[in-house]
Amino acid sequence: MRVLCLLLLSIPYASFSQNVQLWNEYFGLGCNSGNLLSDYMTPIGVTWTVTETGYNASTSNTWFVSAEENGNAAGQCGTGCGGNPTLHIGALNSFAGTDLGAAYYEGLDGFCDLIDCGATDKRAESPVIDCSIFANVAISFNYIEGGNALDNATLWYFDGSTWSLLVDLPKTPICANGQGQWTAYSVNLPTSSQNNANVRIGFRWQNNDDGQAMDPSFAVDNIIATGDLGVDAIGPTIVCPPDTTIYTEDYCYFLSDFESLTEVADNLDPYPYVMQLPEVETFMVPGVYVINLYTGDFSGNTNQCSLNLTVIDDDAPALECPSAIQVVADYGATSAMAEVPDPVATDNCAPPAVTNDFTAISPINAAFPIGTTMVTFTATDASLNTAQCSVDVVVSVSLVNCCLGDLNCDGVINVADMLILISEFGCVGSACSADLNDDTLVGVSDLQLFNQLYGTTCPQ
Repeated sequence: MRVLCLLLLSIPYASFSQNVQLWNEYFGLGCNSGNLLSDYMTPIGVTWTVTETGYNASTSNTWFVSAEENGNAAGQCGTGCGGNPTLHIGALNSFAGTDLGAAYYEGLDGFCDLIDCGATDKRAESPVIDCSIFANVAISFNYIEGGNALDNATLWYFDGSTWSLLVDLPKTPICANGQGQWTAYSVNLPTSSQNNANVRIGFRWQNNDDGQAMDPSFAVDNIIATGDLGVDAIGPTIVCPPDTTIYTEDYCYFLSDFESLTEVADNLDPYPYVMQLPEVETFMVPGVYVINLYTGDFSGNTNQCSLNLTVIDDDAPALECPSAIQVVADYGATSAMAEVPDPVATDNCAPPAVTNDFTAISPINAAFPIGTTMVTFTATDASLNTAQCSVDVVVSVSLVNCCLGDLNCDGVINVADMLILISEFGCVGSACSADLNDDTLVGVSDLQLFNQLYGTTCPQ
């Protein structure tokens, strides 16, 4: 085999294509005979393979690489040894001989129990043809084929995983001397060969035992594969990170960089780009999202994958209530109007809803009874996380126009007022509300005066 070696690393990738020869097989030089294909090794140390694709008798024909069938130019008739070996199917160890060129042995129909039988079904399979940076790959060669409808040669194609029939080769003309006429032939390989590093071709020969052999059998030479260099038809591979769950932090969640976690590779482009949508740092509220990752190479081939992202907010809102509210009820009233502002409510993701246990109206502007009322506020965010705080609303009674001894200004001097006096007994100063005689001291004299007033209804 005379191999054309392409130093691919030295060839710059271009936006245009150039049709070049990417592989060839000439089967060597020199006049030889009887060399089995299974023993043939190319100049670069690779071998062809012979696979039995059906029934083969003990003296079946076999594949040879020798000049017993010389590789002649297209249009010439077949000849014997001329210094240009070919791949051909021929007899092996039969009473007809071994390696008779492209002449095969079939035995006699119905006499396989008496003489050697030649039933054959074998495929000669090429080494790997690396088409990894080629498109529009075609195979051309010179060949001769005879035989009959039941003795036939076919061309096969391997895409890296499966062999398939490519073409049933036409029979070639027969020269006047009975030899086959060498014929040029070419065929395009399937599109799966584009940018495929594992392409192979094969020649399958089948003949039965009917004794009707019609030479020549099959021979082939000067096999050449061509393709358009630099045409990249395969997109990069892409593997997304696994589905991910994120718990929010102080600022909810800004979309992470999943691009750097995505695995991409391309047959030609060492640096295929990666892009994600939504983009990195996109603000995300709690929910379930599909994150799409895209890749592409310098030839415009693209691919994509996606992952599911779940954003969970487990952080409660922050809630700050106002200080206690102090209001004074009018004399004789049982309640007073008070306005309670909403607390300051914040959340890491979105403003929370605020409710209270006193009224549904916000802010609160309502009547509160005399005394202390605790109002509890609740903040709830979109993920149903909650926070609470409370504020006291203190309603006191106005001391204006209260009669002497009516220390709580409720319009009557009774035990409630006595309790106030007792609580202040011993109070010194002008701030003592139970100093009934204005001597700046709450003492026995005030108690005596109170006893005189006990039971009085105010105002007097």
